[in-house]
Amino acid sequence: MNAASYHLIAILFGLGVTLHNLEEAMFLVRWTRAHLKLRFTQDQKIYWVVTSLVGVAIWIPIIGIRIWPESARLQWALSGFALTMAVNAVIPHLALSIATRSYSPGVGTGMLLNLPLGVWLIHQQYDAHVLTNIWRQAVPYGVLLAVGALGLLFGAHAVLAWKRRFHSTS
Repeated sequence: MNAASYHLIAILFGLGVTLHNLEEAMFLVRWTRAHLKLRFTQDQKIYWVVTSLVGVAIWIPIIGIRIWPESARLQWALSGFALTMAVNAVIPHLALSIATRSYSPGVGTGMLLNLPLGVWLIHQQYDAHVLTNIWRQAVPYGVLLAVGALGLLFGAHAVLAWKRRFHSTS
């Protein structure tokens, strides 16, 4: 693996994730309210916080592999991120765009940046034998990221709904 090209791909992937999260933070709440029927009222501030946290978290393994290139765990965390964001481009973004016949915020950045750069990054890791078993090495990090982000998102909305309900009965 050419270290310079690998680091460039990692940085481009980080920029793609950052742009994707910015797009979601800016437009997803409005789009969701118009196209989906959810059991809770989405809060724009919560989306900004969660997407910002994910946007910061992606840079931890990207900067980490630059400082500690021999760290397998940082490499696996980065591939877990890449796997999660590649899947996220298709499910939910592309699937929701097709189902609603509208542009789901995040589908463009997901399909044009996160999916190809994520796959390319994982391919580079396989070629360099940094990643040898995606199920054992990358998937746990990807699951942790997805569960953490969704848990934070839905948990914050649940707390907000409870708080609104509690204050409206007082």
